[in-house]
Amino acid sequence: MTVSVKTKVGAVVVGAVIVTGAVLGVMSIEPISQGHAGVVYNRSHGVEEKALGQGWHLVSPFERVTEYPVSTETVKVDKFNVQTKDGKPLTVELSYDYSNSLEKLPYIYNKFKGQDSETIQSGWLQTRIKKATLNVFSRYSVLEVFQHQGDINAEIEKEFRSTVEEHGFIIDSVTLGAPTPDKKTSQAIQAVVDAQQKLEQLEIEKKQTKVQAEKDIEKAKGESEAKRITAEGEAKANEILRKSLSDEIVNYKAIEQWDGKLPQVTGGSTPMITIPKNK
Repeated sequence: MTVSVKTKVGAVVVGAVIVTGAVLGVMSIEPISQGHAGVVYNRSHGVEEKALGQGWHLVSPFERVTEYPVSTETVKVDKFNVQTKDGKPLTVELSYDYSNSLEKLPYIYNKFKGQDSETIQSGWLQTRIKKATLNVFSRYSVLEVFQHQGDINAEIEKEFRSTVEEHGFIIDSVTLGAPTPDKKTSQAIQAVVDAQQKLEQLEIEKKQTKVQAEKDIEKAKGESEAKRITAEGEAKANEILRKSLSDEIVNYKAIEQWDGKLPQVTGGSTPMITIPKNK
C-alpha cells in the first residue's frame, strides 16, 4: 500500500515537472517579425551584445526580447505649426522613412530604457524632426517658403539626419507637404503675388513698347535710306542726261517728234528749221 502511494506521488511529481517543462519550453520560443531584429535583455547581466534576427528563437523565460525595425519604415508626423522669418504662422505636415542600425540596437535599447520603436517614433524622433523643421522655416520669409519648398525640404532632411544618426537611426528621406497659411496670411500672400504679377506684366509691356519703338526707328531709317538712294539715283541720272544733251541730240529729238507741219513764224513768210552746222 505504501509503495503504491509513493508511486502515485512520484508519478504526480514527474507529471508536474513535465508539464512545467513543456510550459517553460513554449514560453521560451520567441518569434521575430520580418524586417525586424530583437534586443535581448537578461535580468542577470543586462542587454545581450548581439540582436536576434527575424524568425523563431529559443530564449530563456527570464529574458525579455524587444523588437526594432531594421528595414525601412515610413512614419507620418502629426500636423503642427511653424513660424517664418517674418513672423507668419504656417501649418505643416511631413513624413520620413527610416530604419534602426542593427549594430546600434543594444545602444538604442539602453538609451531609451527599453522603449519600443513606436514609442520612440512618437516621442524622441518626432521632437527632433519638429525642431529641425522649426529651425529651417525660421530662416525663410513666408514668400520664400512657397518659392523654395524643395530647398526647405532638403535642409530639414539634412538637419534631422545629422541630429539622429549618431544615435543609431538611419534616415532615408523626409517628405514635406505643402505648408498651409491661415486666412489672413493667405490674403496677404495673394496680394503680394498679384502685385508681382502686375509689375511683371508692366515690365513685359515696357519691353514690348521698346521693341516696337526700335522696329519703328529701323523702319524709318530704312525708308529714309531708300529715299536717299532714290534721290541720289535720280540726281545722278539727271546729271548724266544733262551732260549728254548736245545741240545735235536736241535737234534730233525735235525732228523725231515733228509732225510734218512747218512752224509758223510771226512776221515772216518762210518757216525755218534750224540745223546745226557741223563743227
